[in-house]
Amino acid sequence: MRKYFSLLILFCLIISTHANGQDTLSQKDEFKPSGKISGYFFGDYAYKLSADELQRGNLQYSGLPLDYNSFNIRRIYLGYDYQFSPKISSQLTLAHESGFEANASNTDALTDNNRAVYIKYASVRVGGVIPRADIVFGQQATPTFGLLSDSYWGYRSIEKSLTDMRGISSSTDLGVGIFGKVGKSERVGYDLMVGNNNGAKLENNQFKKFYASLYGYLLDKRLVLQFNYEYNRTESLPGLRGHENLYKAFAGYKTDKATIGVEAFRQLQTNHTRYTPKLAPSDTLYGNAKRSGISIFYHRAIVTDKLDLFARVDFYDPDTRYTSTNTYMKGYSANKEIFSTVGLDFTAFKGIHIMPNLWYDHYHSKLPAASGRMRNDADLVGRITVYCLFNH
Repeated sequence: MRKYFSLLILFCLIISTHANGQDTLSQKDEFKPSGKISGYFFGDYAYKLSADELQRGNLQYSGLPLDYNSFNIRRIYLGYDYQFSPKISSQLTLAHESGFEANASNTDALTDNNRAVYIKYASVRVGGVIPRADIVFGQQATPTFGLLSDSYWGYRSIEKSLTDMRGISSSTDLGVGIFGKVGKSERVGYDLMVGNNNGAKLENNQFKKFYASLYGYLLDKRLVLQFNYEYNRTESLPGLRGHENLYKAFAGYKTDKATIGVEAFRQLQTNHTRYTPKLAPSDTLYGNAKRSGISIFYHRAIVTDKLDLFARVDFYDPDTRYTSTNTYMKGYSANKEIFSTVGLDFTAFKGIHIMPNLWYDHYHSKLPAASGRMRNDADLVGRITVYCLFNH
């Protein structure tokens, strides 16, 4: 550990010295340090039109009863970006995010039930150390989806993208990352990052997560292809070492009027489940789980700068290795899910969007004996979403 700590200190000193030298040479008399405040929020009026009888799932409206309705602000961002020099900048963003509404011990609320605020991003970015690349230290956006696929989906105000929504990876992590481009045309890029793998929360173990992304633009930059790999160790079961390997691919195609995207992932979780086999019910075994999913989305302008249509469908299996012949005690799900949403995006004024939409999640049981609403059921929510941005 001392060796790694010494290397980290040396690395930071090299970055500091090199960046200072670069800034001294590159700064001109006309450059003035400056900052910018920006932010946004979105929320809805939501009404539960149909409810899953078994109250399955862990999404925004899972477990809520029929006819449940609420006014809710689901996200608030307030950020400040500061440019110290032409090559050094920083980002600070405070956030409130309201997630699983059926959770009685909601971590998005304080003990007095007021809305909680936490640090979403707090980082410093240094350029010029590596050609065509930036080094970022601190609480920052991970390469998984926030830097590319989220921007193509474009409707985080309606729902998170697939891997975020299903908790496959976090949108933020505390660590160090290198984000760069290759060649003068900069049509190929890469992202590398090492983080705590604990989101915006404090570190609570010795393990780290490794993120890698490679992407490229084709067809006059209308088409983008991205491939991600992530690895981290876990101890999901007491005293038993586990691993998680995530493989993800994204393709997005954008024209002046429309955007279409496809995101797919597969995550192997080693030693994630505990079960007893049917043929040997006295034995307790540990097994691997494999989560997989694919998301397809589309949005297009109906009236330029005034009215857009958006639609999306996801297919998600929390464990493709699940078998009904085993009796599971931990780390399993006997249901597959299909999520979909459709709606209209009306720009009432620049920076203010009003979006009527439907939110739907369908559950299908893998159990052979399942029938009726246990076999197939769904949550359906009608919403009017309001999205407001300022100084963007």
